[in-house]
Amino acid sequence: MINHIKAPASFGAAALRPVGSPPNPAGGERVQLSKHDGFTAPDGRVETGTWQSTPGQFRRAVMDAEFSHFIAGRATFVADDGQTVELSAGDAAYFPPFTHGTWIIHETLRKTYVVWRQEVSA
Repeated sequence: MINHIKAPASFGAAALRPVGSPPNPAGGERVQLSKHDGFTAPDGRVETGTWQSTPGQFRRAVMDAEFSHFIAGRATFVADDGQTVELSAGDAAYFPPFTHGTWIIHETLRKTYVVWRQEVSA
């Protein structure tokens, strides 16, 4: 079945559900994370959806492979290996499994994503 994520940039707040507020490594205000579920494979190894973060900083928590298309906002991702990537609406990025680093969200960031899980817990 085709998973069609229709107009994710125009989802209202009611379409997104809160998914947490991770600690800010800089000690400032915590970001608010939310998402809209898309598709999850029956075996749990592939997931799609739309994700959003308010401005601030937090450590990347997803350790699986991820492809993201950024549809709104602006951010910087600073990988622990020193690579710095500036991302804004219209950009896309692939994060290999076990990519560690810090998100710095400058303007509320929204993306669609596909995650490929390395292992699925029982």
